[in-house]
Amino acid sequence: MKSGKIQKLTVTALFTSLSVVLSALESFLPSFAILPPGAKPGFSNIIVMFSAMSLGVPQTLFIVCAKAFFAFLTRGAVAGLMSLAGGLLSGVCMLITLGKLKMTGCIGAGVLSAVCHNTGQLIVSFFTVGSSAVFGYAPVMLIASVATGVVTGAILRAALPYFKGLEKLFSKEMER
Repeated sequence: MKSGKIQKLTVTALFTSLSVVLSALESFLPSFAILPPGAKPGFSNIIVMFSAMSLGVPQTLFIVCAKAFFAFLTRGAVAGLMSLAGGLLSGVCMLITLGKLKMTGCIGAGVLSAVCHNTGQLIVSFFTVGSSAVFGYAPVMLIASVATGVVTGAILRAALPYFKGLEKLFSKEMER
């Protein structure tokens, strides 16, 4: 195995671990007054957004799937499915908006990916509950998506100079 592949695998494992740890730590936070019941800030998505900017499609989707598997193991099948559906929609959005196309800045990508994540969760809720009534919660989730997306996008933007040092460490080898 070439050293570039080993570095990419190592960085993917590091990002996956960071994302899962942030997800676990987030579950210990008390509910935020401005967020609806069940909504979380999505701090682990900061890692996924940076992965979308720097690692690429397979690595980013692996991180998303690993987070969903963690949710499945710790919170059950429905939580795992919600995490997977929301994470995949959100991850694809991040890859489009932050990847090679660079369509938005960090905050725009944070908001769009939060909206996609909550959309995926509502779709799973629809199939789980069997009623379209769950979509009545969509406006509340949209407001929460904007709030959390702005926060995670702003944190990513503030952390980019620190992440860039890490990116320089592996970017030249991974281009091979």
